Amino acid sequence: MLKRIFAWMTLIGLTSCQVPNITPFSVRDFRDEEPVSLSVADIQLIDQTTRYPDLPHLETRIPIVPAKALEQALQNRFQATGNRSSRATFIIEEASLIQGSKPSEHWYIYDNTEYRLDYRVRVLYSWDNVTKEEQTITGWESQSLPRRSSLSEKEGAWQKMINAMITKVSDKIRNDIPPALH
Repeated sequence: MLKRIFAWMTLIGLTSCQVPNITPFSVRDFRDEEPVSLSVADIQLIDQTTRYPDLPHLETRIPIVPAKALEQALQNRFQATGNRSSRATFIIEEASLIQGSKPSEHWYIYDNTEYRLDYRVRVLYSWDNVTKEEQTITGWESQSLPRRSSLSEKEGAWQKMINAMITKVSDKIRNDIPPALH
């Protein structure tokens, strides 16, 4: 009898447990938005980033590599619509996510983890294989979380930083398109 009561209590306890609501790791990719037309014959995307497998670098340990997320977003965002001998080249030179420690209110205690996403993208516009316009977009995003944050909270911070990077790079490219390429 005691075993049955224990079994029922265990069953009731298990059915009352709730699975945490985990949102999937997703980044902005512009698939649902109208692409920005560039009056060039070709758009080339080049990833020149270095991926470091060891800490403090995290770019290869998170659900999507930041450089790949940026490359996919730019590929979906910009569309070549010209038929001239012109080209737009987007070179992703850096998209590294680094983990560090941040001091708390007390100078001698490090109880927060800081994540920093540094990025640099070079944009070249060429006519007849000669670069006529060039710009470099650089920036960083950072988030600080308590050291004992859950994986879900960490992924939320990484996702927010990657989405901010994608939005800022895309907007800067869109706003600075040379007048001849509209």
